[in-house]
Amino acid sequence: MKRLGLVVFLTLLFLIGWFAVRDVSLELDHLTIEKANLPDMSLEKVEFQREVEGVEWTAKVERAERRGNEIRLLSLDITGVGSEKRRWTLQAPTGLFLEESRKAVLSDVRGSVTTGETVAFFEAPEAEWSEGGTEVLFEDGAAFRRSDFYFQGNSVRVSFSGVFSAEKGASFTWLLPEDAE
Repeated sequence: MKRLGLVVFLTLLFLIGWFAVRDVSLELDHLTIEKANLPDMSLEKVEFQREVEGVEWTAKVERAERRGNEIRLLSLDITGVGSEKRRWTLQAPTGLFLEESRKAVLSDVRGSVTTGETVAFFEAPEAEWSEGGTEVLFEDGAAFRRSDFYFQGNSVRVSFSGVFSAEKGASFTWLLPEDAE
């Protein structure tokens, strides 16, 4: 009986040792962050403010994940408040900031521009802005509407001062007031 207990004990000890040696000798490749698809860093509920040329910008991001030279953004809400009752809002479900080119690319963008009592709305499948730039590029097109006009372009640039330029075609509809002759 003692021999059987000793054999069982030695067998268990051998199995534990064998599994331990096997686990320790696993190649490091099996444990890397890339294979696990984990971000280098992840932040949740980020909010920051920055003033650029007299406009106070506030950005709220639900989650930001850094992966190499890219920062992936989820659920963006950006507001800009300037002088003369100017206000900009922008929402996007996802975005990407490329550190090397210092460029932000946002998808499914919606927002508004308010000047005094006038409010204009816009939407686009994608918006691109480079750090230090004073315009936003809507390469895949954009639509802008206000109570008295509607503008839609295929490749649109909009400056922060409100100047539109379109390439590859655009349409513009202006609605005259009913009391106009």
